[in-house]
Amino acid sequence: MKRNILLLFAVVYLVIGTIDASAQTKTVAPYSITAIRVMPYEASQGKFLDELKPDEFGGYFNDLDKSLLVLVEVTGPAGEYVTARRVSVRVTEGKKVKLTKVGYPGVLNENGKYWVPIWLEAAMCDEVTITASMTGQTKKSSMKRTLNFMCGE
Repeated sequence: MKRNILLLFAVVYLVIGTIDASAQTKTVAPYSITAIRVMPYEASQGKFLDELKPDEFGGYFNDLDKSLLVLVEVTGPAGEYVTARRVSVRVTEGKKVKLTKVGYPGVLNENGKYWVPIWLEAAMCDEVTITASMTGQTKKSSMKRTLNFMCGE
């Protein structure tokens, strides 16, 4: 009788261990950086302006009033969450590094999207380049966005 109970526990332990191991090795499709959205914020008015589309020039000359909300769009399987995946963002102004940040995507929504926010403080006086890259996965995904801020008299 004891032998049968011991054998039953061994089988149950083996089955549970196999289920747990298969759950841990589930492969999740890679995430991709699919967009970098930029919304200027005008501090003196306390409001956001219309989104700057790629290849659109904001016309920012000597403008110390504009900060930028940058949204890095991550796309992957809906409902997924992988703790090892990160969004690495590097922002340069001319040749100077303005900001580096690591963002943590949460659970992707029903459309498979998540947005990592980055805030860039005013004032900017040169070409601003935003580079976002996925880390923590074997497939590379990155995107770059450039904006022109000009200063001088």
